[in-house]
Amino acid sequence: MPTDGTAATPKPLLSVFLSYASEDRQAAQAIRDALPALGLEAWYDESALDGGDVWDQKIRRQIRECDFFMPVISAQTEARSEGYFRREWRLAVERTLDMADDHIFLLPIVIDDTAEVGARVPERFLAVQWMWMPGGKPTPAFEALCRRLSSGQTSGVQPPKKGRDAAATTASSARTTPAAVVYPAFPKQEPGHKAEFYGRAFLWTLQSAWLTFQRLPRWVRYLAYVWLFIVLIKGCYSDDKPRQKVTPAQSKKLKEIADNFRNAQGDTDVAKLAATIAKSFPSEAGPPATAHSPLLAIPFRAPSGDAVGQKLADATFAQVYGRVSISHRGQVGLPTDPSPPRDFSAALERARAQHASYILYGEIDQQSASQSLSIKLVEVSDGSVTWSGSYPVAGADSARIAAEVDSKIPTLDDD
Repeated sequence: MPTDGTAATPKPLLSVFLSYASEDRQAAQAIRDALPALGLEAWYDESALDGGDVWDQKIRRQIRECDFFMPVISAQTEARSEGYFRREWRLAVERTLDMADDHIFLLPIVIDDTAEVGARVPERFLAVQWMWMPGGKPTPAFEALCRRLSSGQTSGVQPPKKGRDAAATTASSARTTPAAVVYPAFPKQEPGHKAEFYGRAFLWTLQSAWLTFQRLPRWVRYLAYVWLFIVLIKGCYSDDKPRQKVTPAQSKKLKEIADNFRNAQGDTDVAKLAATIAKSFPSEAGPPATAHSPLLAIPFRAPSGDAVGQKLADATFAQVYGRVSISHRGQVGLPTDPSPPRDFSAALERARAQHASYILYGEIDQQSASQSLSIKLVEVSDGSVTWSGSYPVAGADSARIAAEVDSKIPTLDDD
């Protein structure tokens, strides 16, 4: 008490500027009403509807002169890309540029389960501790904080986070009141509504999974989005042409054609084979041959005078050509030169002359004691072998060999 008889001048209250989105007005009012009893004065302006330069100047002056700035963060501020509260937030951040790093000024308040990670707030807000107050209702921690601030005791009052990487802090950062994910209640099954229950349970699963996904760090969600985008793009723009499967009936017909294709003598017999397959499978095999087909099929060779080997080579070639013609419709050509190629080098030259991308070549091996049919799929540009297979002549199954060769042919694109 003063001894000169004069009345004591009351100590002015420290001021807190409340910044909020209009949708959060009720929660902001609850915070405003609690502050005077805790020794702080709330600067809370509800005249935004009046607008105008005078109102804007008043807000700017209050932000420059207030002792503490308390932004109210919520799902509403997250949803809004624009709003006057965002201008207030920037003005407060600009003022902190002239303050010491350890000076207490920004006091972010979260009134729902909005997380720090990924929040649409200025980076400076992420450099200080946040306080969670569901619905704006004061908590014991909030009341204790305000009393310490009003008394001038700032030691131990929510120190700033360390480092410039505070914006990348995880959800496990220290919080005054941790916010829990609010999952929807699991639906109850009612008698006679089994199908409806399963439908609601499925929706509950989707909602819960989405909420869990939203709680993941932003970089994890971005990776998931990128992966999904790549999968969709590959699915929409895949250049793989669907293969036409050969049915058992078609396999049987191919065998009959192969049995009639014996001892091919140059282009005449090969052309007959192509015409027969095109006629037998008009909708599957497509055009029998073109001058620039991506794949050139060369009739398989056998040693001169080897009737058994030649029979297998002809039958296998007929089945391979027929099956590949069906699965790669209109993309398999035959030699246009009437004289058959003498060896692999001649076959490769012929493929280059016809501008083919691949060559399918086969011959009976003359070197080994037990004869075998060797088949190669060769890339014409450099002569590299893309795939090769060897099949003993004894007991060889032409249909099985043709099916395996067909499975090794890559996607063919017309040049």
